[in-house]
Amino acid sequence: MKKSNLILLICLLLYLASLPFTAVYAKDHEMSGLACALLGWAEMDGGGIAWLANPLLFFAAFFLLLKKTKISAAISLIAFGLTFCYLSVGEITVNEAGHKFPITGYGPGYFLWMASCFTLLLGSIILMITSKKV
Repeated sequence: MKKSNLILLICLLLYLASLPFTAVYAKDHEMSGLACALLGWAEMDGGGIAWLANPLLFFAAFFLLLKKTKISAAISLIAFGLTFCYLSVGEITVNEAGHKFPITGYGPGYFLWMASCFTLLLGSIILMITSKKV
């Protein structure tokens, strides 16, 4: 298996693994990774900009498939940086009525999501370094 395909597979597995787990704990509520991924675009004010890491992650993976490792590394660096923006969010909308509750913690879904972005970043950097040595 080629290195780029292995990197993409690990990234994809980590991303998919993040979806069923709790990503955010709010007062008396939990949000799964899937709910955050599907509804995060609606929270674009404040630190909700972190949701943009999702499409950027897929763009970076696409560029890695095209063997554009520098572009992939740059985009995945931005995506990984955006995952940290979610730590600045103080409250989250937990239902369709728009009720917001303060965030009390982050679950394994959040950290698996971060790991998927970091995997793609690290893999792109490794591919850039090893391709220069050849």
